[in-house]
Amino acid sequence: MKIAVIGAGGIAEKAYFPLLLKWPGLELTSLYSRTQATLDRVSVKWGIENTTTNLEAVLETRPQAAFVVSSNTSHFDICKLLLENGVDVFVEKPLATSSAQAEELARLADKHRRVMAVAFNRRYALLYRQAKELFGERRIQTALIQKHRPVSPHVNLFNQYLDDTIHQIDLMRFYCGELQALSTHYTLQDGRLTGAVSTARTAAGGLVTLVNSLQAGAWQESVDLHGEGFSVHVDAFRELRVKYGDHEEVYGADRAGKWVPELRERGFEGQVAHFLECVQTRQTPLVNGWEAAKTQKLMEDLVLASGDPLSSPENDWDKIDRWGEKP
Repeated sequence: MKIAVIGAGGIAEKAYFPLLLKWPGLELTSLYSRTQATLDRVSVKWGIENTTTNLEAVLETRPQAAFVVSSNTSHFDICKLLLENGVDVFVEKPLATSSAQAEELARLADKHRRVMAVAFNRRYALLYRQAKELFGERRIQTALIQKHRPVSPHVNLFNQYLDDTIHQIDLMRFYCGELQALSTHYTLQDGRLTGAVSTARTAAGGLVTLVNSLQAGAWQESVDLHGEGFSVHVDAFRELRVKYGDHEEVYGADRAGKWVPELRERGFEGQVAHFLECVQTRQTPLVNGWEAAKTQKLMEDLVLASGDPLSSPENDWDKIDRWGEKP
């Protein structure tokens, strides 16, 4: 299968090049970046020959599918171009910078009968998936979903929730279904966001709380699910605990090595495999454009619940790459 990769920043190098360049049956016909210096460095490091700063040149290689891992603000225009030219699309979250744009791309994918998958890797992470399977059909009464960092590049709530915390917002829906946003409160220090807490209500009347600290001692994330005398706790990607009555079970992801096995543990490998299968079978991805738009709409509702607008005037998105390198 001929594929193209759009974007050569940190997430491409950390997660996608290690997978795609070794994936059986894939041929990378083109790598795009807007910056020639980035392409020069990456092409030498990864042995990639076909590179370009011209998106039209990408289309001329006639890829069947493209992996869009560029900056957030570029997603809408790039995905629109690809879909209109008959290319199936895998795009890093967020799908766009607004739910309205996300829905427009979903409609476009339907119109052109293209497969479009959005990368919410936690849905494919081994222990996060196992937690959902173990909880089964039990009704979740309360859920606590947390994500903490020592610092964030983002000044305001909208940017933080759209760029980073949207993973946890998607997990809220993954475990609890459709939600009604109730409240969001946040703290600032010297004009910068330092933490936020959001709550939402499930269709069955349960409560979901999202906690996001940006002054933590270290990177941390966890999920706690409770209901019908059953509790599940996931400590990031490392450990899962199930408790009911006096009984406790402990599970851990199989980590035979360091980085590449971690891509399986964290769900990157699973979501790529799922997308490629969908391209071949023409089935609908687990997280298609419409599903991603629902997560983005919940994110927007949680931001609005804080009293903040859905805008980001303080930040230049193109200067931000949480993986340590400009896309």
